[in-house]
Amino acid sequence: MEHIFIKKASDQPVLVLLHGTGGDEHSLVQIAEHLLPEASILSLRGRVSENGMNRFFKRRAEGDFDLASLEEETDYLHGEIKTLAQEYSLEISKMILLGYSNGANIGAHLLLTRETPLKFGLFFHVMSLRELEKVQANEHQRVWLSHGTMDPLVTEENYSLLLDYFRSGGSQVTDFSLPVGHGLHSKEIESAQKWLNSLEG
Repeated sequence: MEHIFIKKASDQPVLVLLHGTGGDEHSLVQIAEHLLPEASILSLRGRVSENGMNRFFKRRAEGDFDLASLEEETDYLHGEIKTLAQEYSLEISKMILLGYSNGANIGAHLLLTRETPLKFGLFFHVMSLRELEKVQANEHQRVWLSHGTMDPLVTEENYSLLLDYFRSGGSQVTDFSLPVGHGLHSKEIESAQKWLNSLEG
């Protein structure tokens, strides 16, 4: 899996970056360095191409996801994170998944549906991808999620369902909603930074 690793302070968490549709392993680096300047960065590129745009799983149309691809790519991503953690001598339980849109979606799906040592997720403009009959017990997980109430891609009903999934598994959930669309906003960056700093306590 194409990726970059930027090593910084060894006593800090590692931010695992998962870009949105059309992004790549460089897209979220500047935001990550602003959010947690001393954290090392492991940034991954989705291996699916949609009309030349990188994604982490296939879709047939906007909002119509290829669920077989979703499950295959979730397993692949999980395996790659474990492999790269070993390669770079990183403690996977201290990694923080940081995703936007498509990357946030697969990151959240991973935490909800896979037995994993990953415990932290920060997901900008994330959505529920499919109905889940059960979620992984995740009492040790802490997640931060954002939603734009004017987002044309993610309904409030969908986002509320995702919050319910995380809470039903025992996750400690921080929800940040604001009246914007699907793009990143400075206020959610500020909220995300406060949440990241709170993890150190």
